[in-house]
Amino acid sequence: MRISRITIRNFRNFAHIDVSVGENAVVVGENRIGKSNLLHALRLILDPSLPDSARKLREEDFWDGLPRPLAKSDRITVSVEIAEFEENENQLALLAEHLVEPDPMVARLTYVWQPLPGLEGDPTKEADYEFFVYGGDRTENRISYEVRRRLPFELLPPLRDCEGDLGRWTRSPLRPLLDRAAGAIDRTSLEALAEGVDDATNELSKVNEVKKVAASVVDKLRLMVGSAQRLETILRFSPTDPDRLIRALRLFIDGGRRGIADASLGSANLLYLALKALEYDQLVADGDRDHTILAVEEPEAHLHPNLQRLIFRNYLRSRDGDGSRAEDSATIFMTTHSPHVASVTPVREFVLLRRNAAGNATEAMSTATLELSEDHVSDLERYLDVYRGEMLFARGVILVEGDAERFLVPVLARKHGYDLDELGISVCSVSGTHFEPYLMLLGPEGLSMPLAALTDLDPRPPSKDGTEREPLGPKRVVNHMLIHLVDEATWKANDFDDLLTDAHKHGVCMNSHTFEVDLFRSGLHEAFAKAMKAVGSSARARKRMNDWAETPATLDVDVFLKDIENVGKGRFAQRLASIIADSELICCPDYILTGVKYVASRCDS
Repeated sequence: MRISRITIRNFRNFAHIDVSVGENAVVVGENRIGKSNLLHALRLILDPSLPDSARKLREEDFWDGLPRPLAKSDRITVSVEIAEFEENENQLALLAEHLVEPDPMVARLTYVWQPLPGLEGDPTKEADYEFFVYGGDRTENRISYEVRRRLPFELLPPLRDCEGDLGRWTRSPLRPLLDRAAGAIDRTSLEALAEGVDDATNELSKVNEVKKVAASVVDKLRLMVGSAQRLETILRFSPTDPDRLIRALRLFIDGGRRGIADASLGSANLLYLALKALEYDQLVADGDRDHTILAVEEPEAHLHPNLQRLIFRNYLRSRDGDGSRAEDSATIFMTTHSPHVASVTPVREFVLLRRNAAGNATEAMSTATLELSEDHVSDLERYLDVYRGEMLFARGVILVEGDAERFLVPVLARKHGYDLDELGISVCSVSGTHFEPYLMLLGPEGLSMPLAALTDLDPRPPSKDGTEREPLGPKRVVNHMLIHLVDEATWKANDFDDLLTDAHKHGVCMNSHTFEVDLFRSGLHEAFAKAMKAVGSSARARKRMNDWAETPATLDVDVFLKDIENVGKGRFAQRLASIIADSELICCPDYILTGVKYVASRCDS
């Protein structure tokens, strides 16, 4: 089973969101956008550990955009739809009364905070409100604690005390595992083990130094509270009661030489997450629950990047070969700021939170229903590495063809007063000209982020018979880029030439040749000469670049590009970027500045 849809109205920073969810959900977005509020909204419905007093909200829990004082018609609602449970008899029995769709089956659970039905006039105090949780479409179909117990929502907060939970029996994820083990051990064997522990403890307690410590504790207690109220204490390895013996087991690391208290925070988190996965499997196997919805805030806490990728790939993706995840008994919700977690997240499991156009509420976008071919999914998941994963945390994105643009566009933008880091805009390379899957992911069909794409005209030399050939850029812009950015009415109302002419109005900006050529011709020819002098290994290449810098009109494009390729486009661009940054030059090709302004204006709105 899985949560397939979340709807929230008037709760905290959410005026209204209606978002689809994939097999799991990895929630991303800038700070203070409402990721924790989203998880708390789900707790109102499904968290069995949340007392009813915490389900009673306050006026400040209403969306700030509602006029004050609040009206009788104002209410907070949170709904989740649950799908893919009909094959599980226990889950079907639990949710059958709450269906809203019969085929395939979809159940809905809804939390409501509203004024009392018989209230005269508008509410004026918290006592004028009530909450309830119901199933399906009928408000009178109230759900019981049993639903929350069988389908619990569990939250691991960002400042979780993994070490403390592992050391405390009542909260340790080891508890159901060891309880099951204790039940399977023969009683006679367990008593014999307890007797052996008792004998070993008695032998150690006879050592004079140990006896002195035990006696000093008893004497100090007698001095503090008297004989009548002192505690009877004794030094032992563990309880001798056979039923408590298993509970005394503790995890050790480094071959048993150190306890959890000596582990790093990252190691404690790793152990805790592994044990939680086993705990959920065990609870479902024992029939104590039917499924777990596990929410982890900032799962990357204290974990090395390699471990982040390994652990959460295991949580979020199918294992090779058997088609199952590490967490088949749980649905995973994560909020994260880590590109490392994003880089291993299946592309259809992202939920992006961002501010709406008015700036007064948070809206949610999802990739769950994104229409991508399997090839596009493979491309995105292959190339959504750590660096490109950054775009999911940005306020806006500029897509470019290669590393040269990635190094230089931020420098050029800053020269014109646009600090991309300050604006929250990331420049991401698609490593070629295959923009299509990225535009589908980030454009109106997907996450609908402020977006620009910078591409080359890519003129082609004449054919062998001297026939002029069309450049590659225009068809790429219209047929593979704009098609994912313009609405259907605009697409049908304009011919190819009109769409190409207006491409910049939709964030697609094409140059007049190639990146390096346009950059040179924009007034940066002297910077190119300095860069080639610094990194060029060929004296002839250095002289050619110097000659072209003195008379830019003599530029031989083919030789120019070959000289840069011999150095390495990325290496050359890095040196060129440092030269431009340290100079007084304020030059930039128009198409780059147009793209920067397009994204910046939408990030400010």
